[in-house]
Amino acid sequence: MPGHHGHGAGPMPYTRARHLLHPLRGLILSPAALRRNLSLPRDAEVLEIGPGPGYYSVEIARGIPEGTLWLLDIQPEMLAMARERLEREGVHNVRYVEGDAMRPPFRSGQFDAALLVAVLGELPDAQGGLSELHRVLRPGGLVSVTEQFGDPDRRTPSEVQRLLGEAGFKLEGTSGGRRAWTVKARR
Repeated sequence: MPGHHGHGAGPMPYTRARHLLHPLRGLILSPAALRRNLSLPRDAEVLEIGPGPGYYSVEIARGIPEGTLWLLDIQPEMLAMARERLEREGVHNVRYVEGDAMRPPFRSGQFDAALLVAVLGELPDAQGGLSELHRVLRPGGLVSVTEQFGDPDRRTPSEVQRLLGEAGFKLEGTSGGRRAWTVKARR
């Protein structure tokens, strides 16, 4: 099945995405814990790559009430699921962009922060994708890469650290444990 056997196998098909909204997923990493870990300013411009049906997006968008959360996904159906969820939750500071993380349709230096949750292993070229994130982040901008136990495409913290360093990021720290870990770095 694409997206479930090895790194860079492609995105999870939108037809299988509903389980990503399961409340027990919060035991691995809750949306509130991820938001707190990011420590974003209220007016941040934030890019979420591969948001799926928006499990983390609601909390991230609520944490930047004067900013904008931009959701980038290659599958329009996934964006539609995220939009439905966010609108149902009354969250409106979100922009939905269909596009490829390997060629994000954004200008250089556009974002204060970018996050990927259980997405890096789905990119056909993790290094190329992180290099593009480096381009679209402003100087000093934050990138947060979270991987989760149970994701067959997950990368180890040391792999993520290495890839971020090779893409030109300065490592800031790694947090979490066996169930989920987040590596943060700055442009």
